[in-house]
Formats: sequence, C-alpha cells, structure tokens
Amino acid sequence: MNDDISASPLSWPPGKPRTPASDRKQGRFGKRNSNGWGLKELTVAEARRRVTTALDKFTRSLQTYRVPPDSIIISSNLALRNDGLPRSGQRDPSDPGVAVYFQLDGQNQCIPCDVYSRIADNLAAIADCIEALRTLERHDASLMRAAFTGFAQLASPEAMGRPHWRTVLNTDSHDPEEVRKAYKAAQRAAHPDKGGSSEAFHAVQEAWQQAMTELSAR
Repeated sequence: MNDDISASPLSWPPGKPRTPASDRKQGRFGKRNSNGWGLKELTVAEARRRVTTALDKFTRSLQTYRVPPDSIIISSNLALRNDGLPRSGQRDPSDPGVAVYFQLDGQNQCIPCDVYSRIADNLAAIADCIEALRTLERHDASLMRAAFTGFAQLASPEAMGRPHWRTVLNTDSHDPEEVRKAYKAAQRAAHPDKGGSSEAFHAVQEAWQQAMTELSAR
C-alpha cells in the first residue's frame, strides 16, 4: 500500500471527484428499535465493524487471508484509536468523506464515499458496496474482478499522486484565493490570443472546476 496514505487526515483518492457539500444527503443505515419504530443513528464503531466484517468474509474458514487485516486503512478526518482505526463518539468533522484502502488477493484497492453527511453513514455505504461485490463474486467471479478494476485504479500509485488540476494550474496551495490567482495566470497563458490554444484554455477551465469542487468540499 502507498506510504502516502494516512488514516488521519483523510487521504482521498485524487481520481475520484468529491461530492459538493450541498449535494450530500442524510443516510438511513441505523437500526430500528425492537418494536420497529424510530431509526437510531449508526455509530462510527458500528459502521467500522460492518466494513471489517464484510472484508473478512472474502476469506473462507482456515484459509489464507484474501484481505490481510494489516492492509486495511480506514482514512478520514476523525481522531484515531491506538490501533489506528477511527475513534467513535467524537463530533463529525466538516468533511465527512472516508476512504477504505485494502489489499484483495495482493491487489491494492480503494473504495471512497462522501455522498452522506456523516462519516458513519459513508462507512456503512462502503460496507454495503463490499457486500454487493461479494454477491457478484458468488454468481460470476469475472464480474467482481471487472468491478474491482476501477477501485484498483483509485489505489494505484499514479492515481495517488498530485491531483491533475494542481498540475494544470501549477499550484499546491489550499487557499481558494491563491488557487484563483493561479487559475487566472494559467488562463492568461493558455488563451489563444496570448500564444496558447483552445485545447489548453479548455483544460485550464476544467482544472478550475475540479479545483473548486475539491476545495469547496473541505
């Protein structure tokens, strides 16, 4: 697994666009009471357990781990326990995104989620995704391998490098105003009337949109 991946702060795969904060929704992954009423919010501990349990199920009893436990990294902006897993019972950070990194049959994988407003719900969604992929494997292993190809690409060393928009705009700043200045400079340099080209100018505009999406999600 890439050494640049941290359990905290969040190591979001650059190849996966962020969900704008205004588009995030409330999850419904909690449990109802014994009478079937109410919906108790899922805790981080419960959601974390769902993820690790789902990954454990890839390995049959008494067989070598297909997903080694020490390969699992649950990355978020939550503080960590002593074992490196996100600690439950703390306030959700402003960025509820979470990415689960692991190895399956020796291949690095990454499943990220930030469509929900709580980290616990995004973790639960990842657990559901893993269970769905296991169902695919039971019916047709080639379908699961094809589905995991995209997750493997998100975890590749190339994908975990510098985000493309930073290369185009030539900035490593996280300050929106500084990024705007870099965008304006790149826009002037790429303009066809200034010696650039329509293709380069379009690439700068796309990079600016990607930058705004990523920075607004923070």
